[in-house]
Amino acid sequence: MKERYFKWLLCFAVVITTLSLSSCKSKEKAAAETPEFKVMTLKGSSVPIFLDMVGQAEGIPTIDIRARVEGYLMNWSFQEGSIVKKGQPLFMIEQEQYKNNLDYAKADLDSKTAAWEKAKLDVARLKPLLATNAISQNDYDVAVTTEKQTRAAVASSKADLEQSKLNLSYTTMDSPITGYIGSVQVRPGNLVGRGESTLLATVSAVDPMYVNFQMNETDYLAIMRYVSTHKGFLSKEGPIKVYLTLADKKKYPIPGEIDFMDRNINPSTGTIALRAKVANPDNIIKPGNYCQVQLVLGAKDSTVIMPQSALTIVQGKYFAFVVGDSNKVNRVPVLTGRSFENKIVIHAGIKPGEKIMLEGFQKFQEGMKIRPILVEDTLTLPGPGSL
Repeated sequence: MKERYFKWLLCFAVVITTLSLSSCKSKEKAAAETPEFKVMTLKGSSVPIFLDMVGQAEGIPTIDIRARVEGYLMNWSFQEGSIVKKGQPLFMIEQEQYKNNLDYAKADLDSKTAAWEKAKLDVARLKPLLATNAISQNDYDVAVTTEKQTRAAVASSKADLEQSKLNLSYTTMDSPITGYIGSVQVRPGNLVGRGESTLLATVSAVDPMYVNFQMNETDYLAIMRYVSTHKGFLSKEGPIKVYLTLADKKKYPIPGEIDFMDRNINPSTGTIALRAKVANPDNIIKPGNYCQVQLVLGAKDSTVIMPQSALTIVQGKYFAFVVGDSNKVNRVPVLTGRSFENKIVIHAGIKPGEKIMLEGFQKFQEGMKIRPILVEDTLTLPGPGSL
């Protein structure tokens, strides 16, 4: 009896052990069949709010150097296309004629001054004689009139002398500003200034530079509404900042500031003219340079940034793969924004704190379950002016 009971107990233990092993293998098989994929929990980031436009650099002021007196151009004393300093001599016109005119004006003034002095003495001498009737009233009136005429002649001669000095000074032309000077328009030996103020060269300021650009009416209204709803924006941030990308696609390191907005919208183009002032200490920007102007209003917090590779396109729409409860994956549509390198801004469809699948989209099935391998979210966008 005992032997039969022992055999039955042994068989029962074997069956239990077999069932347990089978259950463990079944669980291991199920676990092995659940695929592993990299998953990222998205965090909110600060993203700049900006507008992009095309601008062109301009040197302000830009000044034409012109011949104001007639004469033969003698020489110039600068390198074409270089930077000239304020007060630096640029051109010289032959001076002999104007030096002679100056000498003549000085001699003429001396002569007329002497005549005036004599006329004053005559009036002073004749006045007592008139009181004693030693001379006639007519003689005295002639002396007074002569004195007035000679005084006027002296004033006229002084004006001629000053004009002669001016004309002589016009024979040498200095740079009125520091800036780039262009090519010489007239070569030495040519007659300039005859009946016109001949253009010799043009100088444009270099630091600061100005960038002119046009903003469409829609963007203008967006800025005005933003400023209106953020009352302290301008007082806190100061003038609206702009960032430049030059023609070589590289960022200009110094931000500029809006310093002019036109009074009206151009009815023919639907745009408004703006101007930004930008420091140019290294003379990188030249007048006429085209550039991309990025106007930064502020920043929007808690914005989702995700890898572009985590998106898929179906019939022209973007989708992401969100890992929900119980690690089940669902495909959701998203509204994308600006991209930078391998990252993209998401405006709608995903919120900070949600998990997205980073790989395995080819194996995707709605509601599939995965085993997530968490990857830290280190995605950020550069600050204003780097986008």
